[in-house]
This record gives sequence, structure tokens and C-alpha cells, in this order.
Amino acid sequence: MMDPMSQESVISFGAPERRSFLRDLGRDHRLPVLTAVLAAAAAFGSLISEWQTTDLEGLAYGDGSLPGQRVVRTELVDMGAAGGGYLIGLFLLTITVVLTLFGPAEGRRYARLAGLATGGLLFAMLVTLVPVIGDTSLIIPKYFLVDLADENLTIAPGRGLWCAFAAVVLAMAALRLPEPRPREITEPAPVESGPDDLDLSIAPTAPFASLPGELDQPHRS
Repeated sequence: MMDPMSQESVISFGAPERRSFLRDLGRDHRLPVLTAVLAAAAAFGSLISEWQTTDLEGLAYGDGSLPGQRVVRTELVDMGAAGGGYLIGLFLLTITVVLTLFGPAEGRRYARLAGLATGGLLFAMLVTLVPVIGDTSLIIPKYFLVDLADENLTIAPGRGLWCAFAAVVLAMAALRLPEPRPREITEPAPVESGPDDLDLSIAPTAPFASLPGELDQPHRS
């Protein structure tokens, strides 16, 4: 009688399949390119979107005030040194991503390290800009806001800042994912010749010994 305890039983709830799917997805060499494309789209959005919106009412100007409500948008070109630093960092980050994904294999490791360092600096710069963009208007001078009450002024970060965060994070993710491998052309393996593949030919040849006129004599070497 077979002992039931000696039989191994395996209970599966679908988790191994999910882990296998995620593992295969992480090894897909098309994923870094897709992530880099998304990073490029986010970077383009950061260039054309506003980085700050200033909603104000009753702005003091000269002897009077401007009537009605005004919404002033701050673009990347209005951010001065911070905007220039972001553009330079974004340019360097783009170069390192392209070299890591499509450059020669010998320099990809160094391009990845340079890209991660550039992305880290850009991310730190964006983090320091969040409180500045959220509290201080970058386009309206402070002396214009002297007679303006706090309830008449609303400053908020714009879409450009969040697009910049997405671009930097996605670019660094593309640098960390497995590199796309070039398509390799495999040649068929050489076929070893066996005994049946030998080229044998039969042709007439001379006898071992031909001594005309001495057929009755013993063979002499």
C-alpha cells in the first residue's frame, strides 16, 4: 500500500504565472526603447507647457490697479538661469540615453553612468524648484505685488514642471533597463562528414608487377 505522505502535491494560485510574466516583461529588450520614447514625449511637453500660473486680482500698477482677474503663465524661457540649467541637463541626458541604447557596446557602460549622474542632478534641481514655483511668482516683480493681498494672489506649479519630472524619471529608467541587443545573423553549423559521405571512385590502374616476357620466372622486387 502506497503511503499518501510520500506523494508530493503542488498547489498553484496563479502567482508564479504573474511573476513569470513580470520577469519576461523586464527582460524584453524593446522596453528601454519604449521608455525612452515616453521620456522624449514628456520632455517635449516640458518645453511647450507652462511651468507656473499666477492668478491675481487687483494688481497695483502706478497710481491705480488693473481691474478684473488676470492669469499670468510662466514659460520655460521666463525662468532665467533655472530654465537654462534645465535645458543643458536635458540635452546631456538625451545624448547619454541615445548612446546607451544605440551606441557602440564598448562605451555604453560609461554613457549609462554619465546619464544616471546627469539625471540625478536634474531631479535634485527640479525638487528644489518645487517650493520656489509654488510660493513666488517668477514673472511678476515683487514690487508690483506690494499692495496685493494674499487672498488676491494664487500661485501654482504648471504642467511643465510635472512633465520635466516624468521625463527625467523615465529617462533614468531607460538607462537602468536591459539594453536592446542587435539582431545577430546566425550561420548554419558546418556538417561533419561521416563515413557514408566519403567520395569513393574506382578507376583502372596498372598491375602490381608487369614483366612482359618473364611470366615463367618468379617475381623479383
